Amino acid sequence: MDLTQVIREGMPVYPGTEPPKIVQATTVEKEGFAEKLITMFSHTGTHMDAPAHILKDGPTLDQISADRFVGRAVVADLSDLSGVIGLSDLERYGDDLKGCDFFLYRTGWSDMWGDAGYFEGFPVLSTEACEWIVDKGIKGIGVDAISVDPVDSLDLPNHRVFLGAGMVIVENLTRLEDLPSSVTLCCLPLKIADSDGAPVRAVALLDS
Repeated sequence: MDLTQVIREGMPVYPGTEPPKIVQATTVEKEGFAEKLITMFSHTGTHMDAPAHILKDGPTLDQISADRFVGRAVVADLSDLSGVIGLSDLERYGDDLKGCDFFLYRTGWSDMWGDAGYFEGFPVLSTEACEWIVDKGIKGIGVDAISVDPVDSLDLPNHRVFLGAGMVIVENLTRLEDLPSSVTLCCLPLKIADSDGAPVRAVALLDS
C-alpha cells in the first residue's frame, strides 16, 4: 500500500521553502525521449530526515545502511487526540513495539493535505513520549503531518530527541488510516551525497 504524497508543482511544502519546479526539458515528439528537470528542497513531500538535518556532525542518509529504511512498523491511531500527545497515550503500544523497527502514528492531518489547516494545530508528542519511543531502540518514526514539531517551533526539540538517538524521521505520510496495526514498512530515500533529507517512496507491505 502506497503511503506517499505525489510530488507536483504547487504542492504543500514546509512554510518558508519553495514548492518544486518541474520542467518538461525534452519530449518524445521533439528530441525522441522525454526528461523532466526537477528542482526541489530535500524535504519535499513524503520525505525522510537524517540526523544531519539538525545535528552538525550527524550522519547523512547516504551514510546510513539501507537496512535501516526497512522493517516492521507499529501503526498507532492517535487521531482522536489533540494538542500534546503524552506518554500515557502511548504506553498501550509498548508490547507491540518489542521487536519492531518503526513507530507510525496517525494524526488525521493528511486529510487536510492541500489546505491551509494542514500546517496548523496538528498534535505533537511530548518530550517524555519521544524519549519513551527512543528507549525502545527502534530505527525510526513516521507521521502523517508536516513535522514531528510544531511549525512555529524554533529549537525543534522532538527532532533533536529522535535524530540525536540516530533514528530517522518520516514526515508527510498518507493513508495511515487504511493500515492494520502492524505492517512491514519500506521507505527508501534517494541516495544523494551528504543528504540531510530526501524524498521517499513509502510503502506498507500487508500480511497475507
